[in-house]
Amino acid sequence: MGAVWGLLLACPAQAAVEPPTELDCAILPCAEVLPEAADFRPAEDGDQWIGLDGEGEPVGWVALSTDFVDIKAYSGKPLITLVGLDPNGVITGAKVLHHSEPILLIGIPESALTDFVEHYAGKRATQRIVVGRSLQPDTITLDAVSGATVTVLAQNHTILEVARKLGVQVGVIDAASITPGHFVHEPEPWTFQEMIENDAFGRLTVSEEDMGVSESDAPFVDLFFVIADAPHIGRAMIRKGDYDHYMGKLQEGEHLVVVLGRGSGSFKGSGFVRGGVFDRVRLEQGLREIVFHDSDYYNLSDTPLEGAPEFTEGAVFVARDGVLDPGASYDLVFLGSRYDRKSAFSRDFREFRASHTLPERIYQLDAPAALGVWQQAWVNRQIDAIVLTGFLLFVIGVFSARRFTTASPARIERIHIATMVVSFLLVGVYMGAQPSVTQILTLLESAVGEWRWELFLSEPLIFISWLFIGGVSVIWGRGVFCGWVCPYGAMTELLFKAGAKLGVKDYELPDAWHSKLRYLRYAVLGVLIVAYFWDSVLGEQLAEVEPFKSTFLVPAWQRSGGFLGWWLILLTLSLFMYRPFCRYLCPLGAGLALFGSARVSGPRRRRFCSSCQICTRGCEPRAIRVDGTIDPRECLSCMECEANYRDDSICPPLMGVRRLGAQETLAPRQQQKLDQLKHELEDA
Repeated sequence: MGAVWGLLLACPAQAAVEPPTELDCAILPCAEVLPEAADFRPAEDGDQWIGLDGEGEPVGWVALSTDFVDIKAYSGKPLITLVGLDPNGVITGAKVLHHSEPILLIGIPESALTDFVEHYAGKRATQRIVVGRSLQPDTITLDAVSGATVTVLAQNHTILEVARKLGVQVGVIDAASITPGHFVHEPEPWTFQEMIENDAFGRLTVSEEDMGVSESDAPFVDLFFVIADAPHIGRAMIRKGDYDHYMGKLQEGEHLVVVLGRGSGSFKGSGFVRGGVFDRVRLEQGLREIVFHDSDYYNLSDTPLEGAPEFTEGAVFVARDGVLDPGASYDLVFLGSRYDRKSAFSRDFREFRASHTLPERIYQLDAPAALGVWQQAWVNRQIDAIVLTGFLLFVIGVFSARRFTTASPARIERIHIATMVVSFLLVGVYMGAQPSVTQILTLLESAVGEWRWELFLSEPLIFISWLFIGGVSVIWGRGVFCGWVCPYGAMTELLFKAGAKLGVKDYELPDAWHSKLRYLRYAVLGVLIVAYFWDSVLGEQLAEVEPFKSTFLVPAWQRSGGFLGWWLILLTLSLFMYRPFCRYLCPLGAGLALFGSARVSGPRRRRFCSSCQICTRGCEPRAIRVDGTIDPRECLSCMECEANYRDDSICPPLMGVRRLGAQETLAPRQQQKLDQLKHELEDA
């Protein structure tokens, strides 16, 4: 094994490069993403750099992704990317500066991601660009990189979000145009309880202890806030005549914001119009800040909101200039102050905020919002997900109805072979949905570190497969997956059977060797876990002991010599040995064997099985112990022994009952033998 891992680790990988922590066009290749620029200088306001032509005129901007977004890829780390944008809101280029994606460190060439990123040059930042299929009109679709779907989904999200936020910051993109929508019109005003149940309110509570005015947890301010344009919201909180008056004065792009407050403090303050600006409350939305002036304010001394608690103050604000997007999340920011007793007029300021998003019963988007990485992955593979689910349900049906499916050895063998063919061709070759030990490693890392559901959901077919694996391993053992559904295992078993048909002489290790080597896969799993927690990239590299990637994701002949050689060795061994990798080396199988070692329902056995060798001789995984019991960690659930269990032409007790029962008269010793056999069957 040391030689194998040495061979794999000798394969080329991306050299360790320190990721850039800040944008500096003097040392970073900004000209590659903004080719019209002859020179660059940092912007006075913001993290971007300005590109200048030969005459010193601005031609666009360059941004570093980590200054604008924190979008994690498959590795759990961001794809650090440079993005260029011109004054028309068009992306001029993008370049990946650093990544930690294991699939690109070993396996898929870097050029695949480079080619993918080049597609964004010339695209408007506000265009809808998705990876994979889309039925939405005016949508640009890009092909995924096979084997690196999560990576390119994260890259797509990174480039677009950076370009859009950069465009908003420099004023070339109207953020409100990104999420068009409309307010819902319901005839009856909602009650306070209905608004709570439907998440109509955002809520910000600041205690007196938070403010430092006392040690009490009583509220200093308890604020309920909402964008109130919708009639069933506005008329519930503002008297009908006033609501109609305020709405009638709104210009296009302006919105009503209602804030109701209670507590010992105030969100208005005693001098709330000093300078004409409210300094205690404001709204923030992404990079936009909405400050209210005295001309944007209407006092709300009381509210007609049915069932509402007693509020001590209220206000109706107007968000002007079209900068508030009601279709996106927004923050209410409260700046509280108190005397700090350092001098007569010295005050201590503390800022608090709460986020809110209008629910669909108040505001509906006219077009789908940009999907997250994992959501887009499910959209792209929805048909494959349905087909895979159907196939896995069929396998569950085979085992659930095994009294029928194992009624004869020939029947279960035909079903088994057909299932393996489908698994290899459909699940493996076509879908590329081969589970791997890397998912076990990621699960363990997430269990002790940061848990991210979106990481597991970002590969829909693998997620579905693991739901299946978890369920069937508990009930019937790991053999249902390893013996029936695993694409690589299916391929090697079919290859072994094909070799037998072609006259290739099979070979089995002696019992002394086999009994020891079958534990090797557990050692491989242990090494991988230790290595992964020591260095995740090293763990991913060592996990290449699995030949799965070379079989289904990246053609082995397109990889370096080490991967190709290892793949060919295992393939050759599979011609004359039954599943050599599965039985002796597979770390995935080892993990599943440990998990499913106490399966609920294994193959049926009789006491007679301890003295019969018929099933033992035919058990290719060599899972039947000397006493006739079956080792669930070795069993691959071919179900041949259970078919024998039901076949009166193979199982000795059944054969005896059939022969003796066919006779018209029985001698006493024969009758005694028949009764003994029946008793044996009853105890099974």
